[in-house]
Amino acid sequence: MRSTSFFLLTILCLALTASAQIYSEGPIDGNNNGFYISGPNFPNPEGSFQDISNGFVAADTLILNTLEFGEWILSGLTPSSISYEIGTSAFGADLESWTVAQNASNSHLLFTNGYGYDVYDVTVGIVCCLTMRFGGTYWVSLSNANDTSNSGTEGWDIPDGGLGGPATCNFRQSGTNFGDCGLGGESFTINGYLGWAPEPSSILLFGSGILGIAGILRRRLNR
Repeated sequence: MRSTSFFLLTILCLALTASAQIYSEGPIDGNNNGFYISGPNFPNPEGSFQDISNGFVAADTLILNTLEFGEWILSGLTPSSISYEIGTSAFGADLESWTVAQNASNSHLLFTNGYGYDVYDVTVGIVCCLTMRFGGTYWVSLSNANDTSNSGTEGWDIPDGGLGGPATCNFRQSGTNFGDCGLGGESFTINGYLGWAPEPSSILLFGSGILGIAGILRRRLNR
């Protein structure tokens, strides 16, 4: 019976830590459009200090573990760092803010597009333990994207043929939020795991199911 209990406990632990999707704005497109995200620290080639924020509604209640997005950079350059912010308002950082060093383990070159930009798939870990709740509105922002040349050419990919997805997009220049980007949201996906985020009633229901299975198995083993 001990082995059976251990097996059931393992199933419970795996179920509580399995990765799931909180929100996805669509796959990385890379061919049509993107917004500069090198501000507010670095000017882009047009001379402005621009960063971008996307508002969305969480599709599940989970503890965040990864943020994935599409990044453009002038071909031949290598992205070196990027900052992300997560909050409950546009450009808010009340939930999380972090600067990530980019390298081969978290930034993978996909292809070079027709505009002379290399397109990267970037996946960064989110500092533990931030929970998003189903139906809640949250904002993800990218800023201060940089490379060893300080080129300011880094951009956030816009999916759906450059038309964007359903998230609400705001753009900010030199610290002033000018509101709607004029297109939909940028390509990003947020994943999380169940952990102990659900309500107590949900945990009790799940646990009672496990105990029921254990009782059935015990009766069968005792026959």
